[in-house]
Amino acid sequence: MRSAGEFNLFEQAGDDLIAWLEASGQMTRIDASQPLIVEGNLSSSVYVLVDGELSVQTTDPSGNQKQLAILGHGAIVGEMSWLENRPAVATVLALSPCKLLALKPSVLERLAEDDPKLSADLHWIIARKLASQINRQNAWIHRNSEAGVEIEPLRKVFVLFSKLNDRDINLLATLGSLRRIKPGDRLLMQGEKVSSIYLILSGEAEIFVSLNGGNKQVGSSRRGELLGELTLLIADSQGATASVISSNGMELLEINKQQLKLAFHQRPDFAARFYRSLSCMLSQRSRDQLLSRQLATRSGAAEQGNDDDQLDLNQLGIINRAGQRFSNLCEHFQGSSGRP
Repeated sequence: MRSAGEFNLFEQAGDDLIAWLEASGQMTRIDASQPLIVEGNLSSSVYVLVDGELSVQTTDPSGNQKQLAILGHGAIVGEMSWLENRPAVATVLALSPCKLLALKPSVLERLAEDDPKLSADLHWIIARKLASQINRQNAWIHRNSEAGVEIEPLRKVFVLFSKLNDRDINLLATLGSLRRIKPGDRLLMQGEKVSSIYLILSGEAEIFVSLNGGNKQVGSSRRGELLGELTLLIADSQGATASVISSNGMELLEINKQQLKLAFHQRPDFAARFYRSLSCMLSQRSRDQLLSRQLATRSGAAEQGNDDDQLDLNQLGIINRAGQRFSNLCEHFQGSSGRP
């Protein structure tokens, strides 16, 4: 599955962001056949490929390597491990001598404080990369021979709300309106125009893509997750990238995309937090797809035994605050309906 040229940071980033990357990143060189990232380990940096070619490989249940992508100039790798603070889901191997910019987590975190506008630009780029990655996975993940299994990741608890603050939540409440979907109804149709994004307040959605004349389910989304968000990120999208149906019905917060983009322009700090949260959500979605098809087995093994009882106090605090923000938003829109 060759993907070289499908995503190139240097073609999408502005001059200011590229200048920051070049000034803040450490130039790194690796030889052909040398691993840059090892599946199951935390990546020490986020890397931007300047020159050369990389292979991205993950392990199947038999321990064999399955190639996910071949990446060229402008590719980003290591961002999933950084965003989620979890082991890498794939090994990244040099196919030729490579030159890369290595960005340490401390440098990335400091940017949010020093320059919110530039931080928003960077996280928008990362989110676009992950959206492109998910689109490619949607096209082939259903063909994997291993039976799908249900995955409930350890930290999949209101990811969108872990980085947002109370002021951000109030802004989303101002921008949004309540929408109800009846059981069996369709929210989005693949290819149709999407004018809003949707936050699931209650219920669950099934995600389908149309391939070879049939509909294939590629995932599901639950309360606290977004729908329609890929159309915020994929410029050449001709509408919804997938169809969304709810078997049991949903309550949604509907947010017009143009109004949201205006809020991003007026408040770059909000944009930076939103796009980072969105990147975390997309990263988890990409990881979930691999794990649900019994891929990324070394990464899964590295996390075995890490259950809710082993979360540290900081992580528990983040989860509790995120859950409370989500509950407050639900109460704002659902209170009059008599729902809990």
